Parts: sequence; structure tokens; C-alpha cells
Amino acid sequence: MYKNILFVVLFFLSFTLSAQNYQNKDSVLLDKTTQKYNALSAFSLEYTYKVDDPAIKFPAVKGNLLVQKEKYYLTVDDQIIANDGKLLWNYQKSSNEVSFFEANDDSFSMFNPMILLNNWSKDYRAKYIRKEESQKKMILIVDLTPVKRYQFYKFRLFIDESTSYIKKIVMYDIDDTTTTYTIIKFNPNVLVPEGKFTFNKSDYPGVQVNDMR
Repeated sequence: MYKNILFVVLFFLSFTLSAQNYQNKDSVLLDKTTQKYNALSAFSLEYTYKVDDPAIKFPAVKGNLLVQKEKYYLTVDDQIIANDGKLLWNYQKSSNEVSFFEANDDSFSMFNPMILLNNWSKDYRAKYIRKEESQKKMILIVDLTPVKRYQFYKFRLFIDESTSYIKKIVMYDIDDTTTTYTIIKFNPNVLVPEGKFTFNKSDYPGVQVNDMR
């Protein structure tokens, strides 16, 4: 499950720096995308992800992500992963337990959108593929390829040319599995409730605490 959660955050946010690696007729659009996301005070999105495996059929699953600079709050299935800038925590509803980690723990650094934005260009290469029309919108298709060998050998991004917002991500696994993330709703500059990113033990009666710091 960490793998799926990891890449919804990683590839929704990190593609915005692709203009640094990719120079062509669409570099102006990618520059604009970078500026737009970096300028947002906060944003939220709803998405679905679906795994296509040659041997197993998986149903589509919905998730939500809220980001405010270095802070984020992600929910998917029965768990929450959040970072308030000082503490990273992962709550599992099925077992009613929460695990605490350092906010900048290397094992979870890719969950931090700002770290991804500042370091993406050294880890991936971007390649423009083509434009295509979808639901009366022009979509830019860009492939991201890891510089080093990785479980996912390619990530295909579908970007709305008119808004510069990403619409879909397809991840290609070396075992022939593909995972598709579709953004169904994006809300820029949303208001964030006070204390949204902080774990409050009183909200989870009887919770088991695992301090991994």
C-alpha cells in the first residue's frame, strides 16, 4: 500500500519541474506549470487509482490529498499519511494504530512535496511524446524515466494543455503491471482547517502508538 500512496504524491507533484530537463515547444507550458503549483497557498485533489495485473483483477480505489507547502494529509483505503512539518505519522484504521516518524525521515522523504519539487530533476528524465484530444481538451503526454534502475521503468503523464494541470498518470512496472491514477477533482488555494496535519490522539480512542523515531 505504501507503494501506491507514494507514487500518487510523487508523480502528481514532481512532474512540475520537468521544464528543467526538457527543452522543446512545450517548455513554456511546463515553466508555467511549475510557477502555478509553487505559487499555490494550498491545494487538494481527489483521485482514483486502478491496478491492471495480467493475473489478477483489482477494483478501482479512491483517495484524497491535501497539500500546504511542506505539509500534507493523504487518505487512501483505510489509512492516513500526514506530515505537519515536525512529525510524520501513518494511521491504520483497520488495526487502530499510528506510527510516528521524523518529518524528514529519508524513508518517507518522497512523501514531502517540497522535497520532491527541489530534487526531482536529478532523479528522472522527461520526454515529450505527443498531443492528443480527450473530452474536447488537448492533452500533452510526457514520459518520466528514472535515471537509476527502478521497479517502475516509466511514468506517463497526461497534462491538460489549457490549464497546465495533470489529468492522469500511468505507471509501468517491470513485472508488466500498470497502475493508473486519474485526477477527478483538483482544488487550488483551498482553506486549510487549523491543526489539520497534526495527529491528535483524542480523535482516535484506544489507538496503539508506535514511535519509530
